[in-house]
Amino acid sequence: MSLQFILGNSGSGKSSFLYQKVIEESMAHPMENYLILVPEQFTMQTQKELVSLHPKHAIMNIDVLSFNRLAFRVFDELGKTDFVVLEETGKNLVLRKVAGEKKKELPVLGANLKKMGYISEVKSLLSEFMQYNVTPEMLEELTGEGKTSSFSYKMRDVLTMYRGFLDYVEGTYITAEEILDLLAELADDSALLRGSTLVFDGFTGFTPNQNKLLTVLFPLVKDVLVTVSMDEREDFYAKPQMQDLFYMSRKMIRSLMEIARETGVCVKEPVVLGGGESKRYKNAPALYHLEQNLFRRKQTAYEKEQDAIRVFALHDAREELCFAAGEIRRLVREEHYRYRDFAIVSGDDATYGNYAPQIFAEYGIPVFMDNKKNILFHPFPEFIRAVLEIIEQDFSYESVFRYFRTALTGLATEKVDLLENYVLATGVRGHAGWEKKWVRLPKNWEEAVLEEVNGMREVFFADIEPLYQVFRDPAADLRQKTVALYEFIRAHEIVQKMTAYKKTFEENGDAATAKEYEQIYGIVMDLLEKMVDLLGEERLSVREYREILDAGFEAANVGVIPPGYDRVVIGDIERTRLEHIRVLFFVGVNDGVIPKADNHGGIISELERERLFAEHIELAPTARERAFIQKFYLYLNMTKPSEKLYITYAKVNMDGKAQRRSYLVGTVSKLFPKLAVEEIKNASDLRLVTPESSLKIFLDGLSGVREGTMEEEWKALYAWYASKEKWAGRVEKLLDAAFYCHASERLTKDAASALYGAVLTNSVTRLERFASCAFSHFLSYGLGLTEREISEFTPPDLGNILHQALETYSKALEKSEYDWFSVPDAEMERMAGQALEDAVAAMRNTSLYDTARDAYMVERMHALLNRTVKTITEQIKRGSFLPENYEVSFSFTEDLDAVNFALGEKEKMRLKGRIDRMDLWKNEDDIYVKIVDYKSGGSTQFELLSIYHGLQLQLVVYLNAGLELIQKRYPGKKVLPGGIFYYHMDDPYIDVSEERSEEEIFEEILGKLKMDGLVNAKTEVIDAMDRDLTGTSVVLPVGRKKDGSLKAGSHAVGQEEFGELSAFVHHKIAELGTDILAGNIDAAPYRLDKKEACAFCPYHGVCGFDEKMPGFSYRNLKKFDSDEEIFAQMRKEEFHGHDVDGEPEKGH
Repeated sequence: MSLQFILGNSGSGKSSFLYQKVIEESMAHPMENYLILVPEQFTMQTQKELVSLHPKHAIMNIDVLSFNRLAFRVFDELGKTDFVVLEETGKNLVLRKVAGEKKKELPVLGANLKKMGYISEVKSLLSEFMQYNVTPEMLEELTGEGKTSSFSYKMRDVLTMYRGFLDYVEGTYITAEEILDLLAELADDSALLRGSTLVFDGFTGFTPNQNKLLTVLFPLVKDVLVTVSMDEREDFYAKPQMQDLFYMSRKMIRSLMEIARETGVCVKEPVVLGGGESKRYKNAPALYHLEQNLFRRKQTAYEKEQDAIRVFALHDAREELCFAAGEIRRLVREEHYRYRDFAIVSGDDATYGNYAPQIFAEYGIPVFMDNKKNILFHPFPEFIRAVLEIIEQDFSYESVFRYFRTALTGLATEKVDLLENYVLATGVRGHAGWEKKWVRLPKNWEEAVLEEVNGMREVFFADIEPLYQVFRDPAADLRQKTVALYEFIRAHEIVQKMTAYKKTFEENGDAATAKEYEQIYGIVMDLLEKMVDLLGEERLSVREYREILDAGFEAANVGVIPPGYDRVVIGDIERTRLEHIRVLFFVGVNDGVIPKADNHGGIISELERERLFAEHIELAPTARERAFIQKFYLYLNMTKPSEKLYITYAKVNMDGKAQRRSYLVGTVSKLFPKLAVEEIKNASDLRLVTPESSLKIFLDGLSGVREGTMEEEWKALYAWYASKEKWAGRVEKLLDAAFYCHASERLTKDAASALYGAVLTNSVTRLERFASCAFSHFLSYGLGLTEREISEFTPPDLGNILHQALETYSKALEKSEYDWFSVPDAEMERMAGQALEDAVAAMRNTSLYDTARDAYMVERMHALLNRTVKTITEQIKRGSFLPENYEVSFSFTEDLDAVNFALGEKEKMRLKGRIDRMDLWKNEDDIYVKIVDYKSGGSTQFELLSIYHGLQLQLVVYLNAGLELIQKRYPGKKVLPGGIFYYHMDDPYIDVSEERSEEEIFEEILGKLKMDGLVNAKTEVIDAMDRDLTGTSVVLPVGRKKDGSLKAGSHAVGQEEFGELSAFVHHKIAELGTDILAGNIDAAPYRLDKKEACAFCPYHGVCGFDEKMPGFSYRNLKKFDSDEEIFAQMRKEEFHGHDVDGEPEKGH
C-alpha cells in the first residue's frame, strides 16, 4: 500500500507519463485491476487516449471511471440494487413538496419558494451541506433558543427544509451525495477494489465526501497514483497559502498525505516532471515562458520577438467571435490545421455561448458547445406547461394560445391565427366558452369561416376535456393525473414529432440540436416517472402539480456529446477540459469577467458563509477563495495550447457601453514587453471569409451605394455574388430595396370609381381621414383593412355607451313630467342611472363586466354620466336655447344641399352622420341653431386652423345640415347660426383643500367643463346661452369686459364669418371628394406643429412611411398668426378656387 504523487507544471506530460506507466504495469500484471478516476466530463476523452496509447489498442484490465461510476460498478459487483438514487431533478420535486407542506413554518423563505429557480437554490444549498458533511444537528446549534438574529431565523427555515427533505427520503432513497457514503460502507467487500491500483488524474481537489471515501479505499488498494499540477521549482509540502497559484494543489497534497498517515499508507517519493522545456511547447518557447512565469512571484520578461501569443482589441463580443472564426478558417486553409486543433474559452458563457453557434455556422466551422442546456423552455416541456396552465386558469386566452404556439398541437400556424382572431373578436373565455358551439359572427366574417373555427374548437376541446376532468377532480392523486397527462402526450404523438424534428435538424446539418431532440422525450418521461415514484399517492391541486413539475424541469438538463471528432470546442474556463489543442482563443478578457464578478448569491450570503466557517462548518470556497482559485483555472487554460494563444477583449459590451480590458492583459504584456495590443483596422476583413459571413458587409455597403460612394472591395463582392446562381437573385432584391424611392401614388379614375363607386357615400370622419393622409384613407375605406378586432372594453366603448345613455336620458326627460329647467337632482340621477343601465345592457355581447377593471369602468361611467347630465342641465338653464333634437340623423334621403355634392358630370358625394344635440333659440323673426357634439376623450379641441386644412369639418357640416333642416321645418323664419361646440364629458378633479362653498366648487367645475367651439358674436345670442355673463363665462369659450365688449381670446365671430366658414367647408368637402375619386392614395401624412397624422395611425406598419427614406416626406401644413388671417385665406380660396396642388381652379 503506497501513495505516490506525479508532479509537474502544466504541459510537463503528467497525464502521458501516468497513462504510459499504467499501461505498462497492466500488461505486466494482467490479473490486476487498474482503476483510473477522472472528473465525469473527462471519462470518454481519457478512454480514447488510453486506447490510442495502448500497444494492443485495448484496455482489458484498465477501467476509466468517475467517482459515481466507480460506486455503481461496485454496487453491481455486490448485487446492491435495493435503493433508488434521488438525483437533482428528484430533489427539486421533493423540496417543492416539502415547501408546500411546511409553508407555515417558513416565515423567512416561504415568500420566495414559488419564485422561478428558488427551489433550485435551496436544493443547491442542501446538496452542499450533504457534500460537506454538514448535519442538521450542526445547524441546530446556530438556531437554538435565544437566537434572534435575522441569520438565525433564516437558518431555522433552512433547517426545517433540510429535516423535511431528509425525513421524506429516509429509508426509500439515497441522494447523489450519499452514493459515496454507501460505497465507503461496501468497499471492503469488493474484489474489484481490493488489491487494485487506484489512479487519479485531472482533479484539482477533493470534497469532504470524497476524502471520507479515500480514507476507506487507501488501505484496500495496492497503490494510489495522483497527478498534481505543481511547479517543480516549488516546495510541494509547504503550508497552503490562499494567494499562491498552486494553493489548491498544495491543499490536495496535504489532504491526501493526512489520509495516508491516518490509514498507515506509505508515501513514496514523488515523480517530478519538468526541469527543461516541455514537449508541449517545443515549437513555442514563448508559451513555455508564459507557463513558467504566469502569476509567479518571481517573473522574468521575454525580450525576444514572438508571434505565439497575440492580444487583440475588438469592438464587441460578436466581432471577437468573427475574428476567431476568420483566423481558424485561415489557419486551416493556409497552415493545414484541423478544426480539432482549436478551442475557444471565455469567462462569460452566457454572452459568447449565445452568439457562437450562429457566427461559426456562417463561417462554415463545425463546433461543439461544451455546456448543458436547461429544458424548461424547450417546446415539449412548454407544451406540457401550457396545457396545465389551461386547466389551472380555466381556458384563459393566454394559456390556450401559449399551448397552440408550441407548434406541437398539429394545428397549422395560419389556422391558429384564424382561431385566435375569433377568440379575440368575441371574447371567448373559460371552460364553458370553449365547450359550447360558437354562434356569434364577428364583423366581416363569413358563415363558412365560423364553421371552420368551430371545427377547430371541437377537436381541441375533445382532446383536452378528459385531462381537464382528471386534474379538476379533487379525489385524483398524482399518479392518476400523471397517467392522464401521459395519455394526452401519447395521443398527440409527441415522440413521433420529436423524431421528425430530429431528422429535420440532421438534414440541416445541426447535429447538436438533433441530439437534444433525441433525448428530450426520455428526459421528460423519466421526470414523470420520478414524480409518480416519489409523490404518487399525494393529492395535489393543479397549481401544486404544475409547480412541482416546473421544479423538475428547472433541474433537468440536456447534455450533448460531441457529434463528431473534428470540431472546434467552445467552452468555459472552469468546466471545459481541454487536451491536445494547438491553438487557444481566450475571448472576452474584460474587467468584470476576468476576474469574474462574484455573483454567487444563493440562499445564504458570503457574510453568512463566513459566519458558518467561524462556527467550524466548512462549505464550498468563499468569494475570496474563489477569486484565487480562478487564477489557477486561468493558468491551466492559458497553458493548454502547444502553438498559439490568442487573447481578445471587447471595447464595448452588447449594450454599446464602454468597458475596460482585464488586468490579465497587463499581466501578460509585462511578461512580453514587445507584445503589442493589435486592432483590426478594417472590421469587414473579419467577415470576408464565406458567402454567408460576407453578406453583412454587402448589406452595410448598400448605404454607400445609395450615396454614390461605392468602395472597390464592395464592387468586387457584388460582382462575385452576381456571378453565382445561388446568390444573384437575392442580392438583386437587396439592391432594389436599397435604391427604393417612394413615388407619389395614384389610382386611375376608373380604378377609383370601381373601388369607391361613382357616388361616394361618406362620413365626415372619412373625409377628415383623407385630409390627414390619403393612403391611410385608401387602406381603411378602399381596401377595407381593419385592426384585429378585440372584444374588450375600450375608450370608444365608453364613448358609445355615454352617447347612448345621454340620448336615452334626454328622450326620457322629454316624456316625463319634467324638463331641463325643472327636473329635481334626485330624479335626474335616477333617470341617468337607468339610462346607463339600458346602454350597458345593449353591450352585453362584449366583455363588459367580465373583469374587475370593467366593473370599475361601469362605476366610473355612473359618476361621469351624473356629472355630465348635471353640467349640461345647468348650461341649458343659464340660457334660452332649448334642445330641439337629439342624435339627429341626416343622409342623402333628407335631400339636403349641405350633404349632397355634385363632383362632376356623373360623380356625386353624399354625407351621412348624426348630430348629438341641436338646440334652438327663437325670437320673433329669427331662429338660432346651436350644435353640440359630445366627446368622451379630451384630445379634440376646436381649432379654426384644423377646419381650414380639412382636419376638423364635423361641427361645421353639422351646422350646415342643421340650418337647412330647421329652415325646412320653419319655412317662414330666418334660420341663423348660434354656435358650434364640443362638450367634453369629464368629471374633473377639484382642489378642495381650501374651505369653499358648494356653489363655489360647482362654479369651478362648470368652468372646467365649459363648451369648446365658436359662438355667434351677437350680444343677444351670447346672452341666450349665458344670460348672466360677466367676466369669463363658465358656459361658453368667451369673456365679457365691463363695457360689454368681448375679451381678447373669446371664440366668437360675426354672422358673416359663420357664413364664410360654412361656404368654405362646403367647398373643402367637394375638393376632398373630387380628390378621392381622382385616385389620390399618396402616403403623405400631414404635420402641423407637433401634431402628425402618423401618431395614432394603425397602418404605419403597412405603408412603410419613413421620413429618412427617399421620396417620403410630411405635408407641412401652413400656419397663420391669427384667426383673422385664416378667414382672409378662406375668402380668397372660396372665391378664387384652390385645388390640392395649390393651383387655382374655377370656384364652386
